[in-house]
Amino acid sequence: DIPIGLPGATSYIYWLSDVDLDVIAAEHPSVTVIDYAFDGSDETAFTTEEIDQLRAAMSEPAKVIAYMSIGEAEEYRYYWQDDWSPGSPDWIVQENPDWEGNFKVEFWDDDWQANIFGNASSYLDRVISVGFDGVYLDIIDAYEYFAERGRDSAEDDMVEFVTALGEYARRQHPGFLVLGLALCLLLR
Repeated sequence: DIPIGLPGATSYIYWLSDVDLDVIAAEHPSVTVIDYAFDGSDETAFTTEEIDQLRAAMSEPAKVIAYMSIGEAEEYRYYWQDDWSPGSPDWIVQENPDWEGNFKVEFWDDDWQANIFGNASSYLDRVISVGFDGVYLDIIDAYEYFAERGRDSAEDDMVEFVTALGEYARRQHPGFLVLGLALCLLLR
């Protein structure tokens, strides 16, 4: 169980890779956290119809939540560019030694944040446009990495990032959920 504290939720499914929507639907969870795409790419992004069908098969409150990493860039995401590597652009810091293809980013950087939210091609806007009920933010504890390396404002920077993302999301879609367990945030 993922203790995300949604009123009425009694069962949860958290499934990120090779997601099978039919298997999830057959379990009738109250809440499911899935990637926005079968394999993280735009080519396999779930459609509005698929998300609606999944939600219809779920138990109340029937919330379909999209996974979104905001503290690391993922090279299998649509936003990744072939010429990116640590140091290029400047906000990509280093590859995560535990997750190949995931890279620590200076999450406070405006260019990084523009990949995540604030424009029609951003990750969050794509998630909202398909009909997800919210996002589960991962790697929000990235501030620890930067605090350990001398960025005194790292925690505040992350709080500002998540707050701005949540405010933006709810302007686009009132009631949109922004969940992040690492900082114990539940913004509604």
